[in-house]
Amino acid sequence: MTYLLGPSSWELYSKTDQYEKYVRNPSKTEKETGQYFPRLTGYKRRFAQDANVRIELSVPKLLYRNNLDELEEKDFPRVIEILLRRLETMGVVVDKSVLENASVSSVHFSKNILLQDGYTANHLISEMNKVNLKKNFDFAKTRFMNDGQSLYAHTTSHQLVIYDKIADMGKDAKRAMDKDQTSRQKSLFAELSKASEQLEIIRFEIRLNHKQKMNKLLENLGYEKNPVFRQVFNTKMSKTVVAHYWEKLIKERNLGIFSISLSIKDVLRTLFLADKTLKPKQAIYLLGLFMLAKDEGGLRQLRTIVSKRSRDRTWYRIAQDMQQASKLITKNKLRDWVTQIDKSLDEYVPYKHKKSAIISPLPHYLA
Repeated sequence: MTYLLGPSSWELYSKTDQYEKYVRNPSKTEKETGQYFPRLTGYKRRFAQDANVRIELSVPKLLYRNNLDELEEKDFPRVIEILLRRLETMGVVVDKSVLENASVSSVHFSKNILLQDGYTANHLISEMNKVNLKKNFDFAKTRFMNDGQSLYAHTTSHQLVIYDKIADMGKDAKRAMDKDQTSRQKSLFAELSKASEQLEIIRFEIRLNHKQKMNKLLENLGYEKNPVFRQVFNTKMSKTVVAHYWEKLIKERNLGIFSISLSIKDVLRTLFLADKTLKPKQAIYLLGLFMLAKDEGGLRQLRTIVSKRSRDRTWYRIAQDMQQASKLITKNKLRDWVTQIDKSLDEYVPYKHKKSAIISPLPHYLA
């Protein structure tokens, strides 16, 4: 059962003969406590005793007041306990079991990766920007934003966002990828900015904004559709989703872009060594594709140039040839930063600002 207490504390958003829709965002007083509060939308039916409430929240922020630190599965009872208290403060009384088994209509899976060996988030994002994300998947738009600090590919149903997490924490809501920065995140940014050794953390976010898209993806990955809250609070599911987007959208089709630097002649030799049947003319063609894909602007700019003199079918054949070249050239020759991401996603050990515990990352946003 769910009850709304004191409707006067809610803002009436719309009203019909059958129901009233209310909105309840954190008040100024609640924000000033330094605690995190969710955003609520309430639906009160005309003849119903209880109400339906849609809850939007960042689970790490609820627990840690920031989403640089990541959660573990054993945190679930504590998350439920804190959420129950926050909801009651905001005028909602709900049974614990109802909250644990609440239907999930949208979920954001994320992973913070601490970079090593001098690599910067900006450099990695610049390299990934060479990938033709829009044509690799069903994204309507892709954007390279904030002076190279973020890559944003999206449709209305899902989004892939890759960004410099530390830099984003210092931005205002208009420019930040995380639009709901907490006071704790701001203080963390100030603390990290003063450190003698600057941390480089790249963040992957998979935002499944529509239930239909979420269900389709989860079923394709071997999970049941229509998950409830406790079911998406799952390390394995988070790892599977994030790794799927990394492999299928970025890495798998674009290995050539992410290979180590070789001279042009070395690349040609590598092609011949990898495929003994390759003819010189075909090898030189594949070499040309490889070098063009690695050039500034990458596959996206290459397609723009080629499309002026060809149809889409021609480009698709060229893209397939590029995949062939990538596989031949990059056997055991991926750049260190690519193997760093591979290792991080395989181990899935989360970043934690205070190194007091080893935990497992989980969905950071639910609705």
